[in-house]
Amino acid sequence: MEKQLCTYAIAGILREESDEDHAIRSSEIIKRLERQYEMKIGRHKLYSTIQQLRMLGEDIVYDPHSKGYYMASRQLTKGEVFMLCNAIHASNFITREQSELLIDHLLKILNKHDRREYTDSVFKPNPKKMDNEDLMYNIEVASAAIRQRRKLSFDYMHYNKDKKLTICNRQPIIVEPRYICYVDGRPYLVIQGGRKEGYMHYRLDRMCNAKITKEKCIIPYEQVDAYEYSDNKLFMFSEEMVTVTIRCKKRILDAKIDIFGKDIKITELDEDHYQFTVTVNNNGIILLAQQYLDAIEIIDPPAVRRKFLDAIMDIQYFFL
Repeated sequence: MEKQLCTYAIAGILREESDEDHAIRSSEIIKRLERQYEMKIGRHKLYSTIQQLRMLGEDIVYDPHSKGYYMASRQLTKGEVFMLCNAIHASNFITREQSELLIDHLLKILNKHDRREYTDSVFKPNPKKMDNEDLMYNIEVASAAIRQRRKLSFDYMHYNKDKKLTICNRQPIIVEPRYICYVDGRPYLVIQGGRKEGYMHYRLDRMCNAKITKEKCIIPYEQVDAYEYSDNKLFMFSEEMVTVTIRCKKRILDAKIDIFGKDIKITELDEDHYQFTVTVNNNGIILLAQQYLDAIEIIDPPAVRRKFLDAIMDIQYFFL
């Protein structure tokens, strides 16, 4: 047991303290073992233990220039850890406390020098973080319900005038969960058996009191890709789907491909405009066109075009 603890301690020192720019000499490792773990070890034993760690897959390198050892690679690279930490920090649906915990777990993969580099570079808090602490639990419960093919019961929350999340349903919502997907940086649960026929979706970060029921799902499962469903739900509205032809200025094509993906077929109309056709939800395309009012025109169908023009007239009337 003592031998195993010593091996673990040496690996821990190298992970915590070393990298290519911070190699640790044998004498320093021996001192740290005695100071931090009250373990005494000779140089020969240290060398053999490092060799054992290499055989177990640890990428420990000897640097002849500094005459020390360092951990050359880890489970994730520094760039990968920083990217994941930044994604967590920027994710509004993860609470501040949960974000700090997840980031702390990830940073433990790195040595202390790289951890300091991250904490020194990310200084601005994210004020848009959600308040719902149940998110991680909701993901676990929803995943288990999907795997067990059982119905899921939960309450659903909306913000009130005091900007507090408040349960808005009188009775628990009971649905048949199908998929979890992430759209526009938010987590959604795609379900069947809701108040409308077919697929619907709920924000996982707006759910609370989630429970797996004893009832089995009864609606036949369809082989539907969750992202195929969500790709057509522009801004995740649940209204009717329509096939819309859009003319847009070339300068916003990047943004449209970011939204609709690379599968859209684009026609060049002239030196300034493209045209493409997509199948999306009705209200979502109206909202998108309003956001790009100076660069998008809905061409077809006439009913959607008229709805968009009416929305513009309402906006003009509001500001008169």
